[in-house]
This record gives sequence, structure tokens and C-alpha cells, in this order.
Amino acid sequence: MKKIFTILGIAALSVGINAQAFTATYDFAGTPFDPSGVVVGSNVTVSNFTNTGYATTTTGNRFAHSDAPLTTTPDLSKYFEVTVTPAANYTLTVSTITFRSQRSGTGPRTYVVRSSADGYAANLPASINPANAELEVIGTNEFHFVNDISAGQNGNTVTPTNIVNQASPVSFRFYFYEAEATGGTFSVDDVIITGTVTSSLGVVENFSTKYNFVRNTLVTEDINFGAKADVKIYNMNGQVVRTAKVSENNNMNVSDLQPGAYIVTGIVNGQPVSQKILKK
Repeated sequence: MKKIFTILGIAALSVGINAQAFTATYDFAGTPFDPSGVVVGSNVTVSNFTNTGYATTTTGNRFAHSDAPLTTTPDLSKYFEVTVTPAANYTLTVSTITFRSQRSGTGPRTYVVRSSADGYAANLPASINPANAELEVIGTNEFHFVNDISAGQNGNTVTPTNIVNQASPVSFRFYFYEAEATGGTFSVDDVIITGTVTSSLGVVENFSTKYNFVRNTLVTEDINFGAKADVKIYNMNGQVVRTAKVSENNNMNVSDLQPGAYIVTGIVNGQPVSQKILKK
């Protein structure tokens, strides 16, 4: 029965995922600033950063604008926007968005990030990481400048937990408001978007691979590797749950992982390899 179960377990994984991590970075270099992003990774593209409703300034090296509303709530007709698009037959998961924020002495004090996943209805989960005494999160996921300070501030972190395995493009909007004067300026800089794209067609396992990458696809406590590799393990949501460097005949203990299916990926002799495992 054990052999039969092993065969059936492997067969059940024949339609799986091939999760690939990506990072998109916007540094807005130059005067005027360059609104395009640079992607490290494949099967995903990102749009330029765009502005709707605000007034563009001549400031260089950051995405800088003015004319934010004086109200204590966002003006939904004024926002920055960027769109992330998975390739055909891939789905998109966005893990984090981090960025640097800055205001002049009369610029907006409060800002939020929303997404097209819910029609821009709710503020995405916000935190300050690493901690920064000049920034705080108030209300329902609203970033807020604590003091009247005009220097750029790091730590803005958004964790869009609702952007998981999206087959369509996802747009993010940054709303700045509660300005102290309409001429006050504000900006974002060093925006970094991280996540994964996952093949919706599944992974075809090559059991005759000469590398014999993973030797035991039915796992209780340890994964045994047949080759030296830099390894990443993804769950079925496309999230990285483990990274490691392994050697030939090396074991990796995964007893802490929840039972279920996972994708193990690695680079062996310069070639990408992936295999599915079933953790009991």
C-alpha cells in the first residue's frame, strides 16, 4: 500500500505551480524624474508611475507633486497609480510595497494606498518597517507624518494580503491628503514592489532529469537532494516558505511545514530545476 500511495500522491501533483519571485523598483532618477520601473524576474511587467489630479513639480530624483487636498479624507480624483501585470497563463501575488515619502512644510500629512482588487475601496494594510519616529499609522491603515519635517522618510510598508493569484493586472493608487496649503509639495521615492507570478498551466515533472534534484517527493520530515543547489520552496499560494543552500546527498528538515503540496525550485549547474513534493 505504501508504494501505491506514493505513486498516487505524485500523480495528484501533476498539475501544480511554478512560482517565480519578482521585484520591481522605481528610483525616479533624473530631472525631470524617470517614471519607469525596473523588473528583476520574468513573466511580469509594470507600468510607469502616473499622476492624476495633482500638479507635477520640477523636482528631480523623486515622484514629486503639489495640490493635495486640505481635507482629512482622500479626494478620489487625485492619486498616483502604478499597474502590475502577469504574463498570459500566469497569476500574480504581491507580497509587499515599500517606499520613501517626503513633504514640504505645508505638504500633506496623511496618505494611503489602495488597489483595484476591491475597486479602490479599502486602505491596504500599512505599517512602518523599520520603525521611524517621524512616521506612524493612524485610523484604518493611514500613513501619517508625526512632525512638520521636510526630509524624506523611509519605512512605509504596505502588505496587500488580498492580491493573491490574480490573473488580471492589478493597479495600486497612492492618495495624499490633509495638506496644510495647496502649494505644499509631496513625493514618493525608492518604491519597491515584491511578489511572485505563478504558472496556471502547471509544471510537467521530468522524472528522468539527470540531476535527480529531489530524491523523495513524498516527504515526512526531510527532503533529500541529489545535487548541490540554491533552493527555494513555494507553497500553493506562490509564497516562499523556505530558502537554503544544499549539497549533494544533503537533507533539509521541513518538519515544521504544514502538510500539503509544495514546489521545490533550484539552480543546478546554472539550469533552473523544479519538482513537486507532498509533505505528510
